Amino acid sequence: MPSQKIAPVQTVRLMHRKNTFGRYAGWNTVAWDYVGYVHHVRRPQDGDSVYRWVGDCAVCSNPPTYRVYSVAATRRVLRIWNSVGGVIALLGVAAILVGIFGSVDRAGVWIGGGVGALFLGLTAIGLADDYFGFIGPGLSSSGHPVHRLVLPDNTEV
Repeated sequence: MPSQKIAPVQTVRLMHRKNTFGRYAGWNTVAWDYVGYVHHVRRPQDGDSVYRWVGDCAVCSNPPTYRVYSVAATRRVLRIWNSVGGVIALLGVAAILVGIFGSVDRAGVWIGGGVGALFLGLTAIGLADDYFGFIGPGLSSSGHPVHRLVLPDNTEV
């Protein structure tokens, strides 16, 4: 659980993509260049409503907007995601074991469903590891958006 990443005053790095098209970086590889600026964002107090933070992008005139959650709300979401992911993964393991050792019809269905549930549960736990209480553009690791919001120790793009 990434509780060390969650602080009342959160230090984040707002990154702006410098190139419109990916540059050649070797056979079958495209690279994207980002420039980042460190910001210190104060989270709302526990029990307060969600805070709306507009990122100050020094490169463009189109700053992204993020919803910032309190420390308690962020930890609550992390507990829920980890608990649900763990339960789904355990159910997947149980279904695999029933398919292998149980005397059930269509054991392949049990094993296939168990593998799917195990994958889903572990994916939920992995996604929860990257969550730090901000919702907005450029937070997922897929794609190459104009703006990315990362923690300062996680600057790879």
